[in-house]
Amino acid sequence: MAAPVSIAHTHVHSLRIASGAEALVARVLAADGTAGFGFTLNLDAGVARDMAAWDALARAKAVPLFGLLGGSYRKTITAFKDELPAIPPDWTALRKDILDGRHELLRIDPFAWGSVEMVQTIAAAAQAFDLSIALLAPNAHPWELQYCASLAATLKGEDTRIIVRSDSVFSSMPVSENPEMGIDWTVEPSFSKIQWQR
Repeated sequence: MAAPVSIAHTHVHSLRIASGAEALVARVLAADGTAGFGFTLNLDAGVARDMAAWDALARAKAVPLFGLLGGSYRKTITAFKDELPAIPPDWTALRKDILDGRHELLRIDPFAWGSVEMVQTIAAAAQAFDLSIALLAPNAHPWELQYCASLAATLKGEDTRIIVRSDSVFSSMPVSENPEMGIDWTVEPSFSKIQWQR
């Protein structure tokens, strides 16, 4: 999948987060020198790089992610606990399921699907068939929740929610208005210790 900006440099770094899990964190430098950051806890560096490219574009344009993708459809996103499986990342099978009316609620893991563009494609298909979408934060990590909230604000409809698999400490969260992806990197102290190249 093509990056939304011209990338001059990419650096991916592995770090241990407070829970003990490993995260991959990416920094991209756009051709104009703007830095953007992304992450994944599923160890697919492509997800982190895609997120970082969108973050760099949002920072360069001085708008939040939802501003790049059509505006804010809600200021607050609700969350709920759900143990049902997320839809596996197979566009052909999902498209067939949508056409056959097999879903009322699409449970989408944006980290498994790999890119902002794929989430937007799925959302457009869901909207055409009047389906609701829920975005999975697979580890209920604050970064995942914030990313899902930013993505949810880009999706039309008032019922896009975040799914968590564990008991949640919140029932709703605000969508960041900051000119970026909307992730509070300071939640993980190890992030500030990364020595980025260039």
